[in-house]
Amino acid sequence: MGNVFIAGIKVNTFDFPSSASVFPSSLVETDSTIKNLKNILYPMSEGYPILLVGDAGVGKNALIYHINYKRNHPTYRFSFNEDTLPEDLIGSYRLLMDGSGFEWISGPLTTSIVTGASFVADEMNLASPDVIKRFSTVYENSYLDLIEGDNSRKLAKEGFNFIGTQNPAEGFEGRKSLPFDIIKNFAVVYIDPYSPDEILYILKKLYPALHESVIKACIRITLETEKKIQLGNLGKGDLEKYHFNIRSLKKICNRLTFFDYKEKFVMYRELTNIFSEPFRKSEDREDVESLIKKELDLQESVSCPAVKFDYKNSTLYCNDKKLKVNDEIKVKNLLSKIPMTEKVGIFLEKAITALAMKENLLIEFSEEKDPSFLLNFLSNICGDSNETVNLCKGIHTSDILGALKPIDTGKVDWIDGPLSKGIRNDSTILITGLEAAGAELVEKLNMLTDDARSITLPPESGESKPLSLKENSRIIALKLFRKTKSTPTISRAFRNRFTSVLFPDLEDRDTLTEILGFYLPDSSLVSVLVNFHLKIKDLSSKRVIGSANIQAYIFGLNNLFRWKDLILFSGESDDLKEVILRGGKISYINQISDPKERNDTERILESILSSGNLPDDLKEKLEDKKKTFTIQSEIEKTKWWDPSLHKRDANTGKAELKNSGSPLKKGIEINTPETGGNTKEGPDAWYGKDTRGNMGQGEPAGGGGAWGYRTEELYKNFLAKRKILWSYTILVSLSEFK
Repeated sequence: MGNVFIAGIKVNTFDFPSSASVFPSSLVETDSTIKNLKNILYPMSEGYPILLVGDAGVGKNALIYHINYKRNHPTYRFSFNEDTLPEDLIGSYRLLMDGSGFEWISGPLTTSIVTGASFVADEMNLASPDVIKRFSTVYENSYLDLIEGDNSRKLAKEGFNFIGTQNPAEGFEGRKSLPFDIIKNFAVVYIDPYSPDEILYILKKLYPALHESVIKACIRITLETEKKIQLGNLGKGDLEKYHFNIRSLKKICNRLTFFDYKEKFVMYRELTNIFSEPFRKSEDREDVESLIKKELDLQESVSCPAVKFDYKNSTLYCNDKKLKVNDEIKVKNLLSKIPMTEKVGIFLEKAITALAMKENLLIEFSEEKDPSFLLNFLSNICGDSNETVNLCKGIHTSDILGALKPIDTGKVDWIDGPLSKGIRNDSTILITGLEAAGAELVEKLNMLTDDARSITLPPESGESKPLSLKENSRIIALKLFRKTKSTPTISRAFRNRFTSVLFPDLEDRDTLTEILGFYLPDSSLVSVLVNFHLKIKDLSSKRVIGSANIQAYIFGLNNLFRWKDLILFSGESDDLKEVILRGGKISYINQISDPKERNDTERILESILSSGNLPDDLKEKLEDKKKTFTIQSEIEKTKWWDPSLHKRDANTGKAELKNSGSPLKKGIEINTPETGGNTKEGPDAWYGKDTRGNMGQGEPAGGGGAWGYRTEELYKNFLAKRKILWSYTILVSLSEFK
């Protein structure tokens, strides 16, 4: 056992083998870092349990990793959550593989106590205090009674440290604090955030190739963007929450080091991808982009070059990005099946940039958009395989990580879930429905998506060492936009671990025409599909169809792609027009509940189809198109409607009088002055005879007019002062409301 100096303090090192869970660290020691390290090391050297309190992303776990890396001391980290149970930490009995009996498997806390390692209780305050008190003897007297096991007492070996972390109850990502009867046993250390000067010092040490002025510009943009979010000037009214911190700065600095940041358009492109791209609202994105332009002294808009792909030496090039691929032929084949429109190319460039930088990619989209036709390409770029993790409400964490399951008659073994399997096989991990992840799984993913890049499996797996991501593994997550407050979403701290890329809106006429033109051989057929798709979406948005429904019909890209497939892969003997009509009914019309609306929509489709002027040889073209998807058809901008059907003669001159009966008579002029009069057709017709001289004030019951001008004035004053307490929409028809 030797010694090492950390922040000027002499501490002991340990002789653990290289296979121990010692996480590498590149922490830069600034004034705040040294102060925080000293505040931790002094009680740690005395064997006191420590509780680190600080905002999300301030570096609580990084400080522990740095200390233990210097000491060659293993770290066992467990992310606490609302569902944490004592057996998750202490251990449990596991059925032997041959079914002959049971064996005890220690949890991470028990393993740390027995081996003398450090145990980090991450987000300790999320667990129930009653659960935490089960191992109160650990942080009070440094021992644990295995009442779940053989009832033996495990004394903490030399070197054992118990470190808990929690976010402050106030402010960003605040949660409930631990009760005092637990906190009183800990040496509480509040972790101060870094100052701008310290952030500059850290980034200069980590990225020496970047010029100081570039780092300063990135810091100013980060701090100003975060300040606007905290003040409500950015993301106001948005149901998603955003956060930018030093993790965002490391991400942008890593990108600028890789690319030629001396070109302004490159720097502008990467800054907007990190700081502007995550926002859903266009005004928020414009605000951030104007901030970036001001910082970079850009007077006009920056145009980026068109997206181009190339292959060379098992490397995929996307403009100035490059990504190693294992199977070049497979990637070429997948890329050749993608309709490379301008918007699709820009989206793929952003996604490939995140994958090339080994960042966690988060694709966000609304429910009518469908990025699935690009996922096969993105999930097969890096590794030889991919693993899909489909999340939903109510799914168990054991279904995702793995569990003990029967494999044969009388035998039970640990079976990896899709997440664990993907990590072991060095696969690309595709997570769908990220917003549906439960509390326990989110805490597991927290550790997987941060600097640790690993997860801790439950004791019954028989593995005490964390399972870490390998070189080719990437994490791609899909998430739907949050539309109501009752819909679950991810926290700001969890979102900050991903690089967010919004799936573009591909449902304008030109883009849809270009996409379908890639799959279908004739522009007239493409026009029929595009025109009907846009028409039925317009009818649904205006509630011309579905007016009696609580929610409007939603038609998206998946409807159009299904229609395209039904046409493209129909039988050779089928009548083409019948195939198109049948495909439109299956993809769109059959889901309309009202029979009249369904028939009207079907007639609209027939009208568009009859005016489409489909060529006679279209069936042969479709058969040829089935053989290849690599030939792109030209986009012809033709009129989808027949002008001859809309021709009308101009009607000029005097209109013919078609009414009959008595000739028109001159009416009596009704004068309604403020005072009364003798003419019935005058003021008495408006105010009533009993209201003469009262200026129309008062109500009918008190001798006033039916609605005197003074009453109306008072009502208008009331409306001017009235404040709407809330805005809402009753999603029912007028007849249902009555």
